[in-house]
Amino acid sequence: MVDNINVSSEEKEYPYVVSIKFKGTKKSYYFGMHENNVTDKDYVVVETIRGIELGEVVGEVHKTEEVKLNAALKPIIRKATSTDIKNNEHNKVLAEEALEICRQEVEKLKLDMNLISAEYTLDRSKVIFVYVADDRVDFRELLKELASALKCRIELRQIGMRDKAKIVGGLGTCGMETCCSRFLTEFDVVSINMAKNQLLALNTQKLSGQCGKLMCRLRYE
Repeated sequence: MVDNINVSSEEKEYPYVVSIKFKGTKKSYYFGMHENNVTDKDYVVVETIRGIELGEVVGEVHKTEEVKLNAALKPIIRKATSTDIKNNEHNKVLAEEALEICRQEVEKLKLDMNLISAEYTLDRSKVIFVYVADDRVDFRELLKELASALKCRIELRQIGMRDKAKIVGGLGTCGMETCCSRFLTEFDVVSINMAKNQLLALNTQKLSGQCGKLMCRLRYE
């Protein structure tokens, strides 16, 4: 059973802001609040551009004027209840089932795309599929089949090979977890000149990471 969630995006000014982090990401985002009633590590229900999601509070609440903001704030709807947290865990199970259904449809339609993950919004009004593809994919028929099978809105999100490596994770040549999945929040341009400046042998195979691109660490080693 999913709680009814009333969202009002009309109010754009909030006296307080706090950083929120989402599952599988290192980066946090500011959200607006009308009351200072959450603390570090609390779970909250928030409105995002993807829909209604569960996030985790990171750090302290700040007054809005104390923080430099580059975009309009989305709201924190409420502190998460035990029901919200249970629904979020159940959604993970449903997402695995949805991913398998999507894989079967992709195979049936012979689409050249590699599915990476699936995730439901907290209210299960939408499921987001993440995929990698070398070329543009005509997934109109796939959308019809998925909407019929899953009875909700479908979003197909294409990502690059660096983003795939970040999601999948793994070990780098140094023996540690890859930089992208361990601490990087943004991908910067990496050029072969960075390897030249470090007097490294210009062997692109040895200088490339799991994504097939030049290793991110060349920027700061």
